[in-house]
Amino acid sequence: MAIKFMPLTLLPLTLCLTGCDFLSSIISESWHSYRNNANPFFPPRENKWITVEGIAPPNTKPSLRGGYTSVKCLSAHHTAGGTLYHEPNHHWNKFNILVDPKTGYFKEKIPSYGGGWCQWRIDTITISLSYINVEHIMKKAIPYTGTGIKVFINGAKKPESMKEMLNTIDYRPTIYPFLRKDYDIPNQIGLYGKSGGLTYFGLRLIDGNEWKITYKPILDETKMPKIIIPAGDEPSRVEYPDGKVDSDRDSIDYWKINNTSQWE
Repeated sequence: MAIKFMPLTLLPLTLCLTGCDFLSSIISESWHSYRNNANPFFPPRENKWITVEGIAPPNTKPSLRGGYTSVKCLSAHHTAGGTLYHEPNHHWNKFNILVDPKTGYFKEKIPSYGGGWCQWRIDTITISLSYINVEHIMKKAIPYTGTGIKVFINGAKKPESMKEMLNTIDYRPTIYPFLRKDYDIPNQIGLYGKSGGLTYFGLRLIDGNEWKITYKPILDETKMPKIIIPAGDEPSRVEYPDGKVDSDRDSIDYWKINNTSQWE
């Protein structure tokens, strides 16, 4: 009687068809990770630069981060159905900012090309501002969340609705302190902008032009909305400077702080 070995012969092929893509992705990611560690984010001197400047109001501190992507170093993912797909890898770099202690002015140049094995390219720039001291507003209160802008550059994945700008952004909003008063933790004071936390912009960069982002907020500490979180079953509320109260809410409407039109 002849013995058929075909099923055993097909077994390695079947295993390869189901697992080779996965193994290949693991090997590829490991290789790129090794090369990226050996030759990491390192912007070359010959570069195209984006100037970021602004003014930090008293008792605040700015933070500047650049998000970079690489189409050379890809990360592997799987759908719910198990299908393998790849996406660009990401790197986030925090830049040190020198702030003039008298004027609050700061200026930094951000490289559009991050270099390295992965050939990083600029994708987003985030400038945020937060309190470092709030004792002048309320004793024993502590700093809370801040505000700022996030800029999505060229082909970056963007939220659906935002202002699209060309080469430069000059943003000078009025921002306000806000108090969050929880029943079980110390009072917290943060900064609130037109979109709450971060305001989004799209920025298209064209060679041969100046690339610049200016963020100079005006801090008005004469008006401070309050988020009140009581104990027990009592609902939360928001109290505005003009005395109006929004019950059953724990988020602020910017336009109500200065009692202006919602669409301004």
